[in-house]
Amino acid sequence: MPRIPAEERRLQFVEAAARVIATEGLPAATTRRIAAEAEAPLAALHYCFRNKEELLQEVYYFLSRDYAKSLPPIADLGAGLPSVIRQHARRIWERMRQRPHEQVTTFELLLRRFREGPEQESAAREQNRSMYEGWVSATKELFRSAAEAAGQPVPPNLDLIARLFVSGIDGISMQHIADPHEEQSRQLIELLADSLGALVSAEMQAEAAGTRNG
Repeated sequence: MPRIPAEERRLQFVEAAARVIATEGLPAATTRRIAAEAEAPLAALHYCFRNKEELLQEVYYFLSRDYAKSLPPIADLGAGLPSVIRQHARRIWERMRQRPHEQVTTFELLLRRFREGPEQESAAREQNRSMYEGWVSATKELFRSAAEAAGQPVPPNLDLIARLFVSGIDGISMQHIADPHEEQSRQLIELLADSLGALVSAEMQAEAAGTRNG
């Protein structure tokens, strides 16, 4: 049997952990259960990760900091910020459709701090903050790159726009998981993209007008 590279093996365990957490809950996600889900020896898991907490931290990263890297590339970054907002929303929606368990796992991890003892709450709260900052930072940098690639002014409230985008995606995904309705959810994704596109267009026009008048 060919040897699996360490990074590939780590990713297998992270994805297996996400599936176990989504289907069986966080308490059931023992290292033994995760190794079984990954169809790998328990010893291999402990070779890749020192303990369960280190593995869970990688799951946090996989679903936040590294999430955008796993999406299909933006087709045309220079098409302008409103277009890129739409492209990004659509590719996230496709990912949500194909791998709904990732959204369930995300919610399970975010709720973790309410299920831990007082001594773990601070660390769990920090992990939640880190997860959201990963989403917001990646979204903000994508939107900034889109505006710059198209020669458009970067909206001064780009951080809030990115946070509003993330909040919209969160709400739609939670609603879809609670009561799956593909066409309705797709329409909500389009409406979110249209609304934010109109907002940033107005922001950029105001910024450009201010620059000319100044």
